[in-house]
Amino acid sequence: MRPYVNITVPVLASLLLGACGASNSPAAKEESEVVHGAAPTTYAIVDDNIRHDTLLIQTTFDMGDGSFVMVAGNVDPTFEGIRLYRYKAQPDSTGEILAASSPGYDSWTMLPTFFPITGRAGEHLVLANFGERESWGQKLIRMDTGFTDLGFLDVAYPERITEDDTSYVKRTNIGPHSRLTMKGDTAVFTFDCDSLFLYDDMDGGLDQMVPAASVRYSWHTATGLMIWRDGRQRPVKPLS
Repeated sequence: MRPYVNITVPVLASLLLGACGASNSPAAKEESEVVHGAAPTTYAIVDDNIRHDTLLIQTTFDMGDGSFVMVAGNVDPTFEGIRLYRYKAQPDSTGEILAASSPGYDSWTMLPTFFPITGRAGEHLVLANFGERESWGQKLIRMDTGFTDLGFLDVAYPERITEDDTSYVKRTNIGPHSRLTMKGDTAVFTFDCDSLFLYDDMDGGLDQMVPAASVRYSWHTATGLMIWRDGRQRPVKPLS
């Protein structure tokens, strides 16, 4: 479980100003050249359209091809927690389960953001937001005839919150701000926002607020998931 981090607005401002000040550095040049790819596709959220004795459904997405993806857990909670299920609804309100993802374990959310792959009918890359009250990051999943885990993006969107006289940053879902570019068989994710909360840069840096333009992720079958920070490439630890 990620520790809670409370960052006040003045501290946040100083971090961002410090990052912007190095305008002549190679990192700044790298940031200025970021070109974003496709935004995620928004699929309609629909009411539950199946009955299932053992599943408690949180959210259902209509994929537009006769199939649906639901976020669901067991009616009787277990350590495995929630999963993504792709299914087809039947006339008698039962569901033909086509595929199920690996579990979210003790996460309360596994909310997916969908990126269709052009030229590959029915294939998507999915960023599944994990967390409880805040985001822990995104699992990268390939969804075709099944669900395949590809790695974990250790980033969250820093949402500025003001409650009464207190201002703080809440780490929320980066999925809607993510952008996908396909370069041949390599998938590249960038982030269309000003800043990110980066849990692990795979080089000893933990729990940092960083310019979003300084970070991207790439995935290829030969290399697995890689993080690029200020132009430097490092492998992401495999999912255990």
